[in-house]
Amino acid sequence: MNSHISRIGTLIIAVLFLFTACNKDNKNAIHIEGKLYDPNSKEYVAGANVTIAASKLSSGGIFSSGYEDIATTTTDASGVFIFQFQESKVAGYQITIAKNQYFGYSLELNTSDIVAGTTFAPVYNLYPECFINMRIRNFTPVDSNDHIAYGFTAGWVGCYECCNNTTFQGHGKFYADTIICKTYGNQNVTLSYNVTKSGSTVLYTTTHYCFAFDTTTFDILY
Repeated sequence: MNSHISRIGTLIIAVLFLFTACNKDNKNAIHIEGKLYDPNSKEYVAGANVTIAASKLSSGGIFSSGYEDIATTTTDASGVFIFQFQESKVAGYQITIAKNQYFGYSLELNTSDIVAGTTFAPVYNLYPECFINMRIRNFTPVDSNDHIAYGFTAGWVGCYECCNNTTFQGHGKFYADTIICKTYGNQNVTLSYNVTKSGSTVLYTTTHYCFAFDTTTFDILY
């Protein structure tokens, strides 16, 4: 009888120990449950790769200047990604988002937002790519004083290989140029251009809708 009671007591102690340990682990757990969203299509983005990294303490007790990957996951059909790991001493976190034919990027997280025992639930925007093929040609030349100044006034993005707000200049009777760049898909893109011929200058504006994952062509004949 006493042996039976002893075994029950031991079992209760073991259960209490496991319960206490689990509660301690939960209190020290970082839980991130975010979403990726395409504002232009107004849809959540599935199938994107999301990586979380941290600037950790080195063996010498100094925080690393770089980031070390902690985990990588993929967004589900609702655009949701989830990370859960034990809290440790870090100088900061970094999220990297990537998907084929989308504008991927990395961003640093504010460590004050990442609190153990609570859920951090950010929503990040992810835009699809669209390519622009802009073809300019002096189709009705007058003389060597012909001039065109042109550039994107809406829908441009300031990044490498992206359509930006640079104003291009063209001079002469036989000016021609082709510019290929990319921007956010599922939006209107506007090109404005001033044409000077025979001493008169006229401003033109043309707008095209740029479908995601496609190429939109601007043909400017002046």
